[in-house]
Amino acid sequence: MPTTDPGFDRDGILHLLQWLAEQSVVASISAVGKSSLTDEPKWVFRAASGPSVPSDLRQNVETEESTAGQCVCMALPLLKEAGLSMSGGSWISGLEELDCTEGTGVLVLDWLVEQGVSVFLKADGERATPGWTLIVHGGALPDILRFDGRQADGCFRRMLLDLRGQGLAVPL
Repeated sequence: MPTTDPGFDRDGILHLLQWLAEQSVVASISAVGKSSLTDEPKWVFRAASGPSVPSDLRQNVETEESTAGQCVCMALPLLKEAGLSMSGGSWISGLEELDCTEGTGVLVLDWLVEQGVSVFLKADGERATPGWTLIVHGGALPDILRFDGRQADGCFRRMLLDLRGQGLAVPL
């Protein structure tokens, strides 16, 4: 395991998902692993107000694009239209509305999709304390791997350890 900080805590998209969970929204981003080099990945961003926790989100939001960053860029105005006040959120410093650059965490997920691995990441605002679920499966992985935690950073770090333990050389 490298001793350098992979920077998961500086990923703007992860900051946005965390902020949405803090607003009692269940937010996820996912993609199915590519089956061939010619396949174009399809990322899906979803945000929903859960039935057990009230939030300002008046309607569900879903976008589909070829990158996670594009999904989020398309979702931001829809989240505003659905009733969330997007100004002043803690995520803004890491993700500019017109940029939507993918940080380390999402880039690792994108690399996994390129290797044929399907990915699902959820920030759950319905939990008493917002929590995360990260699931990866398919491709060269013999089993479904699931990681749950209070912070995205911890889920990603455990995922990297498991993937490397299974011989998958994640470039990070």
